[in-house]
Amino acid sequence: MRDHLLDEAFDRYLDWRAESEAVCEAYGRWSSATAADGADSFAAYRAALDREERAATVYSTLVARMKHVFDADLESAPAASGAPRL
Repeated sequence: MRDHLLDEAFDRYLDWRAESEAVCEAYGRWSSATAADGADSFAAYRAALDREERAATVYSTLVARMKHVFDADLESAPAASGAPRL
């Protein structure tokens, strides 16, 4: 399960990074758009921001779930001799 979570987290991280890059590209198009194209470019920028936010939320949710699973693993694991428990 832990390996699956790590793989999934890495995939979601890559998704978020791709959406972040799309935001930068959309902003560049909007910031250099002509007045006639400004509204459409801004709409595309807003849509890119929404997609990036969704990807960030998915990634954040998965990281929180991983923390819960890994913390539970640490709590249930026997302490190494002489090592303090966290």
